[in-house]
Amino acid sequence: MPYVPSKKTDGKSTDREMLDKAVEALAQEAADKISDNLSLLTVYQGVFVGVANSLAHLLSGKPVADKTAVWNLATVFYDLENAYDYEGAFLGELNYAMTRFVQRVPQIKVANNSWTQELRYWLYARTVSALIYASRHTEDLDLGIDGVFEDIKDEYKRRVNTSYEAAQILKSGDCYDTPYYTRLVEVVDEDGNLIGHMEVMLKRGDETLTKDMLDGVFVLKKKS
Repeated sequence: MPYVPSKKTDGKSTDREMLDKAVEALAQEAADKISDNLSLLTVYQGVFVGVANSLAHLLSGKPVADKTAVWNLATVFYDLENAYDYEGAFLGELNYAMTRFVQRVPQIKVANNSWTQELRYWLYARTVSALIYASRHTEDLDLGIDGVFEDIKDEYKRRVNTSYEAAQILKSGDCYDTPYYTRLVEVVDEDGNLIGHMEVMLKRGDETLTKDMLDGVFVLKKKS
């Protein structure tokens, strides 16, 4: 995630507050439009490309064309760009907002009892598909927005899917037996309580090939 100021930064920045408000409205609208699992893909594609095109429209000096949630978010990006007064300031704000968007929609769907879980593999895969689509369909804008969507996709894999995969390995077992692979190891506190898991990079060997989790633990000590 890029650097986006908040009150934690300097006691006064409101970037995240402005973005969160606009993202929340857009996420609520998107959640209402998602009628089944497949429709998530087209809704996300429309949001990602719609926000990008609306922002490009504003950056070209044209006035706001509509009063939708998409345009409202694009306007926030545009206003922040002008406030910072340097070219490309909107790119970090776009990354933050769309990263929050792909988290808020599932949370809303679970809260209104449309879904039972915030993350399933189909949801991850279709979110990634929509981000790839958005990257390909914003290249011609020449604003760097396509790179933002690629970056969101990569970080979504690293921060979210990797942890989800670990949970599934512990639940159902690993499936990698390649010459090199990773295996999980427990991370515990000084009292032996489980905190979480880490990946260890290994060369294939008889001792680890059939294990889902390595013997032994990493102990996370408290700061003295």
